[in-house]
Amino acid sequence: MLMNRLLLVFILLLPAVGMNAQWAVDASVRSFVQTDIRQGRSLSSFDAGSVVRFAPAAAHLGLGLVGVKSKHALLDRSIESVIAHGFGVGGGFLLKRLVNRMRPDGSTSDSFPSGHAILAFTGAELLRIDYGWGWGAGGYAIGLAVGADRLYRDCHWLTDVLAGAGIGILSAHLGAWLLEPVKNLFGIPALKWDGLSFAPLADPFTCSYGASVSMVF
Repeated sequence: MLMNRLLLVFILLLPAVGMNAQWAVDASVRSFVQTDIRQGRSLSSFDAGSVVRFAPAAAHLGLGLVGVKSKHALLDRSIESVIAHGFGVGGGFLLKRLVNRMRPDGSTSDSFPSGHAILAFTGAELLRIDYGWGWGAGGYAIGLAVGADRLYRDCHWLTDVLAGAGIGILSAHLGAWLLEPVKNLFGIPALKWDGLSFAPLADPFTCSYGASVSMVF
């Protein structure tokens, strides 16, 4: 919770921080990462961060289906996730257009905030909310790795990543807070899906293979 609060405070105070101070921090961190850590190494054409950023959100929806105890049922988690990611992605897109900040590699002017960080940390905080810190810590580890990858690939400044993380966490809480009001607004009933099991099948007469799926609810 402490990290969550610090990131949220950062988002609220960011406009009050002088641009010179932001630039000094961002420039120093970029110099350290690119000069001391990356040291001119070429980048792989495969951008793992662009794939891994979705992992926490996928885990948030899928873990409950394989028996992991969750605070909310699958339907509720799905609604929660749609609301959270809607706020996160929508807010991030709007800020990118308003701030119009150049990326450190000079490629485009949509650097602030980091969309990758928004997605990764939205999923991570949803994981924590529904499954506790045991799974949430894994989601946050992925979020930190995605953020570090964006710095390493010279796609974002440090404050872009921190802002994206804060927006993602806030969006996850908005999803949780608005879950019941949205369900009541649209008259969505309460459904409880508790588990999902898979069983392989083999037909010796046709030499074909398949699987059966059963859901307990």
